[in-house]
Amino acid sequence: MSIFKACDVRGVVGEELDEPLFGRLGRSLGAMIRGRGGTAACLGGDLRSSTPALKQALLTGLLEAGVKVHDAGRVPTPVVHFAGRSLECPNVIIVTASHNEGRYNGLKFMVAGRPAVPALIEELRAGLDAPVAGPAAAVEPMINVFDDYASWVRSQAAELVPGTPRRLRIVVDPMGGALAGLAGRVLGDAGFDAVTINDEVDPDFAERPPNPAVDGHLEPLSARVREEEAKMGLAFDGDGDRVAILDHEGRIVRPEQIAVLLARQMLSRPAVVYDQKCASVVASAVTATGGRSIMQPSGHGFIKTAMIDEGADLGVEVSGHYFFKTLGGGDDGLLAALLVARVVATADQTLAELIAPIGWPAITPDLRVPVDEPADGLLEQVAAQCGGRVSRLDGVRAEYDGGWALARASITEPVMTFRFEGRDAAHIRQIAEQFLASAPDLAARVLEKLPE
Repeated sequence: MSIFKACDVRGVVGEELDEPLFGRLGRSLGAMIRGRGGTAACLGGDLRSSTPALKQALLTGLLEAGVKVHDAGRVPTPVVHFAGRSLECPNVIIVTASHNEGRYNGLKFMVAGRPAVPALIEELRAGLDAPVAGPAAAVEPMINVFDDYASWVRSQAAELVPGTPRRLRIVVDPMGGALAGLAGRVLGDAGFDAVTINDEVDPDFAERPPNPAVDGHLEPLSARVREEEAKMGLAFDGDGDRVAILDHEGRIVRPEQIAVLLARQMLSRPAVVYDQKCASVVASAVTATGGRSIMQPSGHGFIKTAMIDEGADLGVEVSGHYFFKTLGGGDDGLLAALLVARVVATADQTLAELIAPIGWPAITPDLRVPVDEPADGLLEQVAAQCGGRVSRLDGVRAEYDGGWALARASITEPVMTFRFEGRDAAHIRQIAEQFLASAPDLAARVLEKLPE
């Protein structure tokens, strides 16, 4: 399994990642930056046990490549991007494994203002043996970067959602990640009554992986929302760029519904970028306002690239990433949380009441099916005969009357992933049968995974 993913680097520390490799990654990134006329990078890292040593090795490699480093320290990922914007530095690098369990670490980056996508990842991999450029550059530590960020994110949320908010009680779960001890403070300073759980840094994520996209990981938060009679619940991932949002009854509000809520409350005729796994409520709501909906492959780098290239107002991934024009197309879990909190706090309705008109279709989670033959061939077979309106952004996605189907191949293992939306469970089954009619053996394995 390669550590070089579509939009980042990710692997197990001590088995796939080590300090010498991160030194080489630093030199490769340095060569990429200098090759585009850059001279400096903004560097940060999360609070995992393995991050300090890997970050230092990466920093050394960047310096050896002749790149000056603005060191933001160990802070949430959006804070590093904030530092880059503040310094007008288009090269941003973060040592993090995001939502993965503690034995993982990795690398997110942006070079010359462009997010990591497969072409940049391949350039990084190909440059691992980049030579030392000459005299080492300097390090410039950044002071109080989180405090500056906190002040900015509060003012930005107030500007985007004006008004005098009510003092809502909100339960905050940083999941032991980079926003532990910080998210609750920012929400409190913004005028909310923040109750926190799992608010101490867990550098090894011994209790659970910091992934709020897994519904089961949100059960403690849901219970505490009900216990506290809070108006909302918030859970942030390990590096703080994603957020899950719960209503006053502890029910999960899906990212697509949050995106529609924000688009309706904040924007007129918006341009919205959405991940192809998103429920159809996003595209239909945006179209109804006369805006533009722009579908992209799943993956942070793809969504952010489209945000930049399309000049889009808002972006969403099903994993809980929210992207904003005000961030130069970037994402920020805490900004998204503050915006939704202010929308609710300035309305006469609960979050559940605000979301109710948006609705929710019948939709499956990702269905993973092992395959014995090359997935690429199966995808071509499906695409040739599945009917509907077919997109080949990533895999095969076909739209039908009242629903859609998606098939993608894993790049790391012999598995295909499927996702379906329809009017109800019976309609989903009908769509799946039509979509996979040309591959009956595969269809049988997929159909047995569908909900009844």
